Amino acid sequence: MKHLTKTILLAALCLAALLCASGCSAEKTPYEVNNDQQYNISVKYDANGGIFTTNTSVIVDSYNLAELAKNASGKAEIALLSPDNAARGNDAFSAIKNGYFLAGWYAVRNEVAGGEADAYTYADRWDFAADRLEVDPNGTYSAETPVLTLYAAWVPLFEVEFYDRASGELISTLTLDPTVKQTVTLPAWSTETGAIDMHDFPEKKGYTFASVSTDASGEQVLEGETFTHPGKLNTENGSAEQSVAKLYIDWTEGEWYRIYTAEQLSDNASLTGHYEICADLDFTDEIWPTSFMYGNFSGEIKGNGYTFKNITVSQTNNSKVNAGLFGHLTEDASITDLTLENVTFTIEKGTRVTGASFGLLAGTISKDAALDGVAIKNSTLQIDSGCYFGVTDYSIGLVCGMGDDSVIETAEITCVSTGENPDSVKITTDGNTVTVEFVS
Repeated sequence: MKHLTKTILLAALCLAALLCASGCSAEKTPYEVNNDQQYNISVKYDANGGIFTTNTSVIVDSYNLAELAKNASGKAEIALLSPDNAARGNDAFSAIKNGYFLAGWYAVRNEVAGGEADAYTYADRWDFAADRLEVDPNGTYSAETPVLTLYAAWVPLFEVEFYDRASGELISTLTLDPTVKQTVTLPAWSTETGAIDMHDFPEKKGYTFASVSTDASGEQVLEGETFTHPGKLNTENGSAEQSVAKLYIDWTEGEWYRIYTAEQLSDNASLTGHYEICADLDFTDEIWPTSFMYGNFSGEIKGNGYTFKNITVSQTNNSKVNAGLFGHLTEDASITDLTLENVTFTIEKGTRVTGASFGLLAGTISKDAALDGVAIKNSTLQIDSGCYFGVTDYSIGLVCGMGDDSVIETAEITCVSTGENPDSVKITTDGNTVTVEFVS
């Protein structure tokens, strides 16, 4: 690019002034140097309360009148470059001001009467693509006196305020630079993870996003994938309208997941989790969550008529005395409309049985646990002959060790002995109850 300009930074001017003040009279200011070299037409960019990335508040471009082309009117014409124009190369500078965005560069700046010290209105926004600065080719110019000053117009960043619609509480605020981004992505369920992706929205512990509206009454519910901030930039005077948008969020109690694969259930396993099942889940190549097998499950599984199949679990942890697909289904647990098929639960060799409660579905089912429409089909409870049953202080059941098995509508469970000497174990069942005897 033909070099027609010189850029003078305020820092350089200050340095020159200090040198002169210290007695170095031979030193010339950058303006004096430009005048000597006939770069005496200056255009100043005033960051106007902001700062350039060079840590200066002013940039000055200087032009040589003799190098400027003339237009049809005989005027010398300059196509100005914005401070951050890439055509400047290493001399490109961005202007920044914390909490604000740059609305543009304006030739006119007027103070607001009675306003704050830095309150202005602006006019004559410079269009760097179309506008041209015209100067008199016969005029006399000095680098110290700009022929044009352009002022940065700063507008507060747009804000999105997120409210809890039920309580009216402000949860958080998101700021947007509308010159970069003016849309926010709405929360959406991920078929990849099974969780809801909140994107730009805040989370609420113990709750799941349900919907968002633009009014406190919840009538104007947002649909689609994004919300566009309604703020508008007034380019005539460098101001903005509707810079704050308010969004009201409704929540569903509990941390909900939409589950499409066995892997998703394992990855999102939580004893307080709430799961909406959206497909049949095959656990052939997936491990059943250990936290479910031994823990106190107080969450919810909405089966929606789907099936969990090919699940294999084994009791090997002697520090746990409740075990099954679930260790303990608490009074807050809820499982509905779900079929469990081809489940194998093995009480392995060496397992401590004393004081234990084991069952294929759960070690213990609390009285008030809600199980509705749950069926178990083609499943097996296996007891290794290497277990020690020298005492009767244990509870083993086909469905559960302790609790009411009648809450299960269908329970097709076979109990068999396994291990090195399966014939040494005699197993009898009476309803849900399993009794183990050793025979010589």
